[in-house]
Amino acid sequence: MQQPFISKVHIKNYRNFNNVEFNLKSKSVIIGENGVGKSNLLKALQLILDPSFSEEDRHLDETDFFDGLEKPMENAEEIIISIFVDGYNQAKNLLCQLTDAIVAIDGKKLLKITYKFYLDKSPNGKSKYRYIIFKGNDENNFFTYEDRKYINLKVIKAIRDVENEMRNGKTSPLSKLLKSRYNIKKEDLEKISETLKVSGADVLNMPEIEDLQVEINKLFNEIISFSGEFNVALKTIDIDASKLLYALKPLINSRGSLDTSLGINNIFYVSLMLLLTQDNIIKTFLSIEEYEEMAEEDDGNILKECYKKEKGNYYLKKNITGRKRKELYNYIYEHNNQPNGTTILAIEEPEAHLHPIYQRLLYKYSVLESNASVLLTTHSTHLSSVASLDSIVHLLSNNNGTCIHTTVDIHLNEEEIEDLERYIDVKRGEIYLARGIIFVEGVTEEYLVPVFSKILDKDLDKQGIVICNVNSTNFKPYKIFADKLGIPNVLLTDGDYYYIESGTTERIYGEMEAEEHHQKGCHGLERMEELCKELFGEKLANKLKRLDSDKKVKKFNEFGIFVGNHTLETDIFQTLKGTEDEDIIVRIFNKLTAGGNTQKKNFKRNYTQGKFDKCLNQITSSHSNIGKGRFAQRLAANCTKNMIPDYINNAIVFVN
Repeated sequence: MQQPFISKVHIKNYRNFNNVEFNLKSKSVIIGENGVGKSNLLKALQLILDPSFSEEDRHLDETDFFDGLEKPMENAEEIIISIFVDGYNQAKNLLCQLTDAIVAIDGKKLLKITYKFYLDKSPNGKSKYRYIIFKGNDENNFFTYEDRKYINLKVIKAIRDVENEMRNGKTSPLSKLLKSRYNIKKEDLEKISETLKVSGADVLNMPEIEDLQVEINKLFNEIISFSGEFNVALKTIDIDASKLLYALKPLINSRGSLDTSLGINNIFYVSLMLLLTQDNIIKTFLSIEEYEEMAEEDDGNILKECYKKEKGNYYLKKNITGRKRKELYNYIYEHNNQPNGTTILAIEEPEAHLHPIYQRLLYKYSVLESNASVLLTTHSTHLSSVASLDSIVHLLSNNNGTCIHTTVDIHLNEEEIEDLERYIDVKRGEIYLARGIIFVEGVTEEYLVPVFSKILDKDLDKQGIVICNVNSTNFKPYKIFADKLGIPNVLLTDGDYYYIESGTTERIYGEMEAEEHHQKGCHGLERMEELCKELFGEKLANKLKRLDSDKKVKKFNEFGIFVGNHTLETDIFQTLKGTEDEDIIVRIFNKLTAGGNTQKKNFKRNYTQGKFDKCLNQITSSHSNIGKGRFAQRLAANCTKNMIPDYINNAIVFVN
């Protein structure tokens, strides 16, 4: 069943954020460079939803205002943080508790909760800053600790002391899991305590503990399947009846956490938190008392069909159909006396201390296969590269603070999404951390553009700009994606000059010259016209068609689109012609070719006569055994400023 989730956030004047508003999905991956505000974004949500925050934690000071504000408290500036919750319709307890928080946004009804830090102007002249958290649009309708029982946020910090949290009975997720999943009687604990005192054992022979062990082992081993099977056993380190359940100690393959690797401990802790936050309406275990109480009104026998009795208790059957499961969910929801709260889980940098394969497996089970609402921050390209394309929340700093862009409503078809996800996976998601992107269509540009940039004293690495080779001219999904993320970008594409023979419709590509009566064209410009039509609409496309080639090129440049005349190699040959470096091309060909002297002479003659299309054909022919990629690789080691075509120079300047 869908869990409630934060679908929209608005932050004003808080830390990195001047004034941002963005949408989220129930599973969101937050990406950005160091210091851009990922932790501050979570802190903003914690101010509203985190039950562990004290009143002092929620009271801010001047250092919490956006850095761009001068003397914010003297000028009575306000910090506003609003969240909007969707997916709550099936969470009836939450809906009943927060009915007065419902607002209409863009035709949808969402729950709105707002934190406001402001100057309270008292009539007696002693004004001071205070905060309020309120529901809906009514500042007198306060959101309280009681409301947080129904919706709250749990943040797993990047630097976490798993050992200490597991040892602390109040913070241990094991204790919380037992409390939230099972109704264990006090008298049963007293009997067990007396037995343990006599036997001196540390094993709790309780069906609830056994059931929890099964659930923990199942999820934990799915996540770490890469390393083989682990066995988790729960022991107690205190036999006092009042402390029995708060003193559970997990043993992983018979070892305590101090003797287990830091990475395994982190995965185990996250596994427990996933179990704790997921929707647990359908319980795997019911005591006989719980079962009989809920079965009193079970006229349809749904409990009987879904549970089997073993050793005096009831266990959920395996392989229940989807229809039966939904029917069971609705029945238990209606007849469960305990409040059904929703915990949104936020995990900061889960990649800490983890092997790349563990990182990807942890993402799979914490985000893709968990039924909880999850926010995840990361620097790891191993995580970001497998994240769903529409789950990305991208933070990028600029002169006006940090801006936030998301891909929630990206408009691409299924094939385009598959192409993008495959590219991002192979390239390990490096474009997410880019401050600029140069999209190119082939390997030649991928080798040469970074070298050209260094020659122009605009080192791409120093600027945080990456080359994205799409291996085609299908730039549309990549351009849409980069724009959605708010990353500055340019497109570099070949012009692919052509002409049409008189009396025919066949296009002839590659030849450098054509008779005057031949119809000429530039396929690159035509492709970019079509791209602009898809991206910016029919009106702009019609305007572009009316422009001559030079004006069209200038218009494309305004959109970050740069088109050559022919292919890049041919444009480089033309650019070099007549310069002191023009013999570099011939020397490289002669060193690389598998052909003999005749082939070398033909290449030099074609090059000298300006028949660059034929030179390129020789480079790509099977006789020379060179290929465009190998030629570009060698050329990259011999680049000079004279080689750089104007359109590439302009693109590099534009993106910097």
